[in-house]
Amino acid sequence: MALIVLVLVFVIMMVFSGFLVELSSVFSFLRWIQWVSAFRYASNVLTINEFRNIRFCLANHTDMCPLSGEDVLQRRSIDHESNWDMWKDFLALATMAALSFLMAYMKLLLIKKVK
Repeated sequence: MALIVLVLVFVIMMVFSGFLVELSSVFSFLRWIQWVSAFRYASNVLTINEFRNIRFCLANHTDMCPLSGEDVLQRRSIDHESNWDMWKDFLALATMAALSFLMAYMKLLLIKKVK
């Protein structure tokens, strides 16, 4: 049962990460789910890390660079102007992990011990 619930939660988190579905096309009453999606924060951190301050130039050794990393980040509507924009996503992931560990520890403390 737990595996089925976990898969359901992960699929919902993936859908609302902004990678599979454009978040502006989602119903407004469901958009709040993006703020609890760990996949969203993780993909934003990785995307900012890879695409900030990069230029995509043609392979034939010309100086023509039709696309930049900032264009990719703007198309995906990811804030990337300062270093804080990346670190706030990382902080959100760390907070989610710490809360999960804390809840698991509390649950372990409440287990009845049998001798």
